Amino acid sequence: MENSIDAVVVTYNRLPLLKECLAALLSQRGKLSGIFVINNHSTDGTTEHLERINDSLVQVITLGENIGGAAGFEYGVNKATSEGQGNYVWIMDDDTIPNVEAASVFLEKAALLKNDFGFLCSNVRWTDGHATNIAHVSKDWPDKINQGLVGVVAATFVSIFVPKDNIKQLGLPVGAMQIWGDDTEYTTRLSSFKKSFFVSDSVAVHKTGYNLMEDNLKTIQADRIWRFKAMYRNLIYVKRHYGSKKDVIKMVLANVVTGLAAITARDHRLSRLGAALTGTWNGFFFNPAIKYPTDKAMEKEIEN
Repeated sequence: MENSIDAVVVTYNRLPLLKECLAALLSQRGKLSGIFVINNHSTDGTTEHLERINDSLVQVITLGENIGGAAGFEYGVNKATSEGQGNYVWIMDDDTIPNVEAASVFLEKAALLKNDFGFLCSNVRWTDGHATNIAHVSKDWPDKINQGLVGVVAATFVSIFVPKDNIKQLGLPVGAMQIWGDDTEYTTRLSSFKKSFFVSDSVAVHKTGYNLMEDNLKTIQADRIWRFKAMYRNLIYVKRHYGSKKDVIKMVLANVVTGLAAITARDHRLSRLGAALTGTWNGFFFNPAIKYPTDKAMEKEIEN
């Protein structure tokens, strides 16, 4: 389908939000050629609900185990690029609720830019209307602001719009990153290839339990500390590959300072410090392979 979109939604045990996400996507079905739902082995009734959906637009892949968020996106983007009929892949979590105009605005901006961009991202808001998942702006960010476009270099997988040609040339998200930072790496890879933009009129609500801008190592719940460890590793990798030596040094120092500050936390102080230090150290030895669409070996490994 010419100038249409294949959406990728990765879900795990958030059925009420998944229902909202799919309803929001189906409300703009005229712009979509497919919705690829990657069910990461949910156990909350998601699997049964998805089995009852009778809509040719929705393609459900239920995995035999939870492979993690990053690997879920790697797998889903591969599926959508290899098997979908659209020209673009629209990436999102299951708690992303795009507004009814989000897809059409993306297509309008893609046409305006003559498809010469790395990625586009939505104007993401939390449930109270405040900004969340804020993209990192580029040095020349105001250049196209009169056209509703702000230059960015990185964003999160909360409504990311990518031409399939870019995916075929640059590869898939890195599944080995597990969580937190895989989206930064992928969008940085894309923006290093071509200029990328925040689209002010493409609005999506990120229905998290709280505004994620409040997350920090010192106060995060103990069972989520491991996510920071993965993030520090992943972001050191990003700086090593796309930044300068100065950028790497600055990030190392910032991570150490953050880890030391976490010693004053109420609980799990050493675990918090260890997440910062170990994650940072691991980042210097982390060199995962980038896979490309139609990697049948990857599909066989996951599906079995």
